[in-house]
Amino acid sequence: MRFIFSIFSILMVLGLFSCEEVVDLKVPNSNQFVVVDAQLTNLPGNQVIRLVKSQNYFDNGTIEAIKGAKVQVLDTLGNVFEFKESLSQEGIYEWKPIGSESIGKVGRKYVLKVDWNGEHLEASTKMYRVPPIDSIRYKKAKANLRQSGEGKPTEGFEAQFYASDPKGVGDCYRLKVYKNDKLFNEPNNLTVMYDSNFQKGAQGDGLMFILPVRSAISPELYEEGNKLRVEIWSISEGEFDFYFQARSEINNAGLFSRPAANIPSNLINTNKNSAWQGAGWFGFSAVSSLEVKVEAKNAVNKLY
Repeated sequence: MRFIFSIFSILMVLGLFSCEEVVDLKVPNSNQFVVVDAQLTNLPGNQVIRLVKSQNYFDNGTIEAIKGAKVQVLDTLGNVFEFKESLSQEGIYEWKPIGSESIGKVGRKYVLKVDWNGEHLEASTKMYRVPPIDSIRYKKAKANLRQSGEGKPTEGFEAQFYASDPKGVGDCYRLKVYKNDKLFNEPNNLTVMYDSNFQKGAQGDGLMFILPVRSAISPELYEEGNKLRVEIWSISEGEFDFYFQARSEINNAGLFSRPAANIPSNLINTNKNSAWQGAGWFGFSAVSSLEVKVEAKNAVNKLY
């Protein structure tokens, strides 16, 4: 009987394979979007905005840059910052400070205006406060499953940063981590916080960032002599929602994945009759950072 059951199972599997048929689906063209990548900061130096056109869902071709646009940022004091089109990089628009000139101030509101080919897109935001980073500590460790992978150290130093969310519910942040000046920029490195936690409603106002947040700066181990830089970027609650949903869409795969959906944007086309819509996000961040050089003599015995 066991032999007969095995034969029957094999025949069933072969029958399923024989029923497979390749179906070519006709996917309609998607809406047209002006995609804006505009994350400005209070850091010194040039500020950059990137403009490109959207692509159809299955289009793997080169992204088309938007050229010849007029790009301005205005603040609540009436200052106008002109972003000039780069001569060497298509779709890149830059504002270059003169001397110690700065574009970003905490508490100030900003409006982005993009005029291109008869379209007029606008977005508004505000620069929110950001807490200082108190310290970065690290201890000797062996790589766990999350930290393992091809080309990654199997032994080295595991790090945490220490900072506290200021009093007042609703502060939002993005965490960025650099190893030897290279940003950890994989989808699973996208870390956003609401107060001191990962999500809303977790009652984390005014507390030290929770352990999973603090240890997120170690997606892999560090070695002797490595540079480790941690940055906290203040973001609006709307931008927190944007990143939260973007991460969900990036990880939306597998047998039980849901239909793909567009991520909300704060870009609005004031031309109501246009087929073009705005996508992406216009944000303004205050940034706090701390950098250390990893040295065995400065390692601690325990992280808390």
